[in-house]
Amino acid sequence: MAKERKVKKVQARHILVGSKELADELKTKIDGGEEFTKLAEEHSECPSKKRGGDLGWFGKGAMVRPFEIAAFTAQEGDIVGPIKTEFGWHLIYVYEIQEDVNPDAGPPTGDEDADEDTLRMVAENYAHEFMMLGYTSKKVLSLFTSPHFKSANTVYNILGADVINDVIAQVFGQKTEQTQPSQDAAGEGDSQKNDR
Repeated sequence: MAKERKVKKVQARHILVGSKELADELKTKIDGGEEFTKLAEEHSECPSKKRGGDLGWFGKGAMVRPFEIAAFTAQEGDIVGPIKTEFGWHLIYVYEIQEDVNPDAGPPTGDEDADEDTLRMVAENYAHEFMMLGYTSKKVLSLFTSPHFKSANTVYNILGADVINDVIAQVFGQKTEQTQPSQDAAGEGDSQKNDR
């Protein structure tokens, strides 16, 4: 029984800053021709700034609501924002849209045929998102195994718990102990922002 469910996926970059003023200022720079990627690297407070703000492909249900609405109502090539979420102010650059992707195929949001680096990046994006939503690292692991986050779940199933624990620890700035499962490493200190 082929289920013909089609979903929309977008690929976006974002810049997260603490104030609307700064977001407006950056928007003006971008409108004036400055490079989104460079500004993301310089100003964004999201760990994705290492990739120029790139969040990769995501479907609905992966991002916080206001962010998702903005990203999914944009046209390809649009820069939307500033959008306010509980993390601050986002500028979102939607650089590619695929309208009717089979949810189990299409761009790698956790596809079986994606290589491990891509999958790790997807896992990192999810871990970042969950961290941004204020979950603790312990809780993040259970989100990866939750069927609600289909692609996070897929990535988890392919990469396995060790890799995911590793990714989560990296995102939360914790060291993983290779010798034993990092249950204790995921202590209370995970709300601290440590910028390495």
